[in-house]
Amino acid sequence: MQNTGHNHMKLLKSIIHPLVLLSATFFILIACEEEPKSIYDPNVEGNPDPVIATVVPDSNFSSNNISFAGIGVVNITGQNFSSTVAYNTVFFDGVPGTVLSSTLTQLRVQVPNVTGDSVEVKVAVRGAYYFAEYSQPFPVVSAVKEVGGFIDSDTYISTISCDNSGNLFVNAGNHLHIIEQDSLHTYYDSTRLTGIGKMKMGPEGKNYFIITTAISRITPPDVVESLWFKALPEALVDFDFNENGTIFIAGVSGLIYPFDAETKTYTVDSTFYGLKIKTIRVFDGNLYVVGNEVDDADVVLQKGIYSSQITGDDLGEKLLLTTLDELDLDGTLSITSIAISQSGSLFLGNMTDPPLIIYENGQLSPFHEPILSSPIGALSWGSGDYLYIVRQARGDVTQRVLELDMGQAGAIYYGRD
Repeated sequence: MQNTGHNHMKLLKSIIHPLVLLSATFFILIACEEEPKSIYDPNVEGNPDPVIATVVPDSNFSSNNISFAGIGVVNITGQNFSSTVAYNTVFFDGVPGTVLSSTLTQLRVQVPNVTGDSVEVKVAVRGAYYFAEYSQPFPVVSAVKEVGGFIDSDTYISTISCDNSGNLFVNAGNHLHIIEQDSLHTYYDSTRLTGIGKMKMGPEGKNYFIITTAISRITPPDVVESLWFKALPEALVDFDFNENGTIFIAGVSGLIYPFDAETKTYTVDSTFYGLKIKTIRVFDGNLYVVGNEVDDADVVLQKGIYSSQITGDDLGEKLLLTTLDELDLDGTLSITSIAISQSGSLFLGNMTDPPLIIYENGQLSPFHEPILSSPIGALSWGSGDYLYIVRQARGDVTQRVLELDMGQAGAIYYGRD
């Protein structure tokens, strides 16, 4: 009997054990089929969805009511925006712009670097479930374009001038090329000299330029003139025309030479003596000068923008307008040229970054940095709203002549008739 009972017990265990496991599994499955408690609260409502009524380019950053890629600013009106700037996101073809200011009904936004005839504009506001979509096509164009058709293999280009008809003159080697409107560059004339420095348009369509210690000029092809130049006592840096036709020429010592082109005579002004002048420009009765203060060992102490009032052919006191230190953190800032807008804003071309600097209302800041590359070798404002730029080669940056739509005219230039 003992053997029989033992066998029965083993049989009973073999039956009960699987039943227990099956029951446990069943209860686990039943428990898993129960829905978890939802975190959704049907009583919570999102913020009102934003609505776009208008998207209008800011006239200070646009041309012909069209925004510029990377630099344009638009004013968006509508409803249900956030007065907290960070709570609004504005997309242009999916790329976020920079929200500069916001109210419940208006956003001011810098356009990202996208272009198109019909860019899709959307606004998202934190806490709202849906985007606002602008129903109208919104064009965004590039503010800068290459002109003249220069390529990498062309002779090194260094400087540029413009006439009143919209023609550009570009120095390449010892040759001068002309870029007529919407045309490729073509040969214009030879300087008959090499190593040309700054060049600017003078009266009667004559292009003036400096070369080492001399000032020279090129006449239009149909005007015959023997080689015209005048040597001065030192190497020359830059020059500009005064209202009365006098040419202010800057030497490497900081001396300024008021020069009469008709008589080839000059005087000497020591107002900026000792300053390592980089570039100069005449505007509104003042001479503006960018240069470096140095010590006896030629170590740069300060880089700055200066001005001096012009009376006749004489210069008044040297005034420091601002230092460039805040944009020269690594000490590599190297200004090559200056252009001034009709409103009096100063634009500085730089061989390093930022490539273009603006000084206005007592403040310095990079200008159009997202769409420009250094090194910038020369600037020249055309007779309209375009600033022309010589971008020189460096690394993977190619040499080109660029046309930058500024949306405003340049200051009066006395060298052009």
